[in-house]
Amino acid sequence: MTATSLDELVSDASASKSYIVILKPFNGTAEETIFLSDRGYVSEPSETPPNTYFDARVNEALNFQRSMFQSGRVGGRSIPSFGSIILANGDGGLDDFATYAWDNRDVEVKVGEKGANLSNHFTIFKGKSKSIEFNDLEVQVIIRDGQEAFTRTFPPNVYGGTGGNDGSAIMAGTPKPLCFGQVFNITPVLVDESNNVYQVHDGPIESILEVYDDGSSTDQFTQDLTNGRLTITKNNPGIITCDVKGAKPSGSYKSTVADIIRFIAAEFAGFTDPDDFDTDSFDDLNTENSSPVGVYIKSFTNILDIFDQLANSVGAFYGFNRSGELNVGRLTVPTASALLELDSTNIIELQRLPTSIPYHRVNLKYKKNFTVLDDNTLSGSADDRDFVTRESAVESAISAGTLAIYPNSEILEIDSRLIESTDASAEAARIAALYGTRRDVYRIRVKTQPFTLKLNDVVKVTFPRYDLSSGKLFRVVTLFEDAAINEVELELWG
Repeated sequence: MTATSLDELVSDASASKSYIVILKPFNGTAEETIFLSDRGYVSEPSETPPNTYFDARVNEALNFQRSMFQSGRVGGRSIPSFGSIILANGDGGLDDFATYAWDNRDVEVKVGEKGANLSNHFTIFKGKSKSIEFNDLEVQVIIRDGQEAFTRTFPPNVYGGTGGNDGSAIMAGTPKPLCFGQVFNITPVLVDESNNVYQVHDGPIESILEVYDDGSSTDQFTQDLTNGRLTITKNNPGIITCDVKGAKPSGSYKSTVADIIRFIAAEFAGFTDPDDFDTDSFDDLNTENSSPVGVYIKSFTNILDIFDQLANSVGAFYGFNRSGELNVGRLTVPTASALLELDSTNIIELQRLPTSIPYHRVNLKYKKNFTVLDDNTLSGSADDRDFVTRESAVESAISAGTLAIYPNSEILEIDSRLIESTDASAEAARIAALYGTRRDVYRIRVKTQPFTLKLNDVVKVTFPRYDLSSGKLFRVVTLFEDAAINEVELELWG
């Protein structure tokens, strides 16, 4: 009987699989849709697309790696996932591919039971092509997940230099600032020097909480919340800084990690379809941590950098699932029941990886001061001199007993974008509990069906070595799947 779902298909170890690959490169004139398979297939008249031949050129349908963070690390920068599809080209039938544009073009891979029609093939990957590579016999399509879109230059909008609110000629090509959530003591961009007009955000904002002149609060300003601007009405102002609640698109102020990441992805990275998001994961992250945060961008960077700043503030990660949906999650100690149990019957190779010495203290920076001032700049009546002369406030948490066991234990410094001391204190304590004790990392190659696991899933490993004989729970932090040989390589943390 033909499998009617992906779960049913992968649960049948004896099922013989077939693969379909759909590519959409730019052929020099328009986007072209290319239908390929590993066996040759013609779709039924009632299917979408109807009566279409899927050329039998797929040698290796998919090998793909996903990671929460850089390999071997738990925390820090996220990286785009990557992989490849290998196509047969011994007859030169795909040579025209060399003239096509492949960057950021849609790719979809489907799997089904051999002999099943198109409607019984299930999507196992949606992402983007990066490039192609040729040899005499094959074409390799290099693929990425949607994180490639986050490497683009950010902010995207620049001043034209035509004067007034478009900035002076010398400002031409410089970025318009962006502000998300609540930020402190930022330096707004002076866009119109003759009229003392400053900009804090390229768009509508929630509020300008406070304005400072050389560190002293002033009420001599007017605000244009619709365009994220303010005008200083006093003569000869000094260094102007301000506290702001930022972006308020369509009347909805964004202040949490989940909400800001989702908004930036939709507004600036092209993910405009609601189906581009794993909505449940964003709701879950807001439930787990809805602490207010804030970021301010006034020079060129990329979206990845901003997302990393936000995610690391609450111990979160972000990425794309197999359906091409952007999802988010939070790393916690694996305590839930295991979705998969691994033991000597399916483990091909197990390697214990080097791990970091536990940290005895966590110093978590919060309430970032975006403009550090010194005593030579501050006026005699400056407000909160202790704060504005430092980079941030700090909350600490100690892992009791760790230093006695690990004399070389270090302090973990986290530069968060949290704004409240209570939230920072709670997160510091959570991180101290997470990293203040020994955690193991293993790389395991298993003979199991691909497409059954996702990042952050919990698995149980039982093995006669490394104190695993009674079984231990782990989180999946890296996942490499090879459809050609039905093997999966995992990096596990716990």
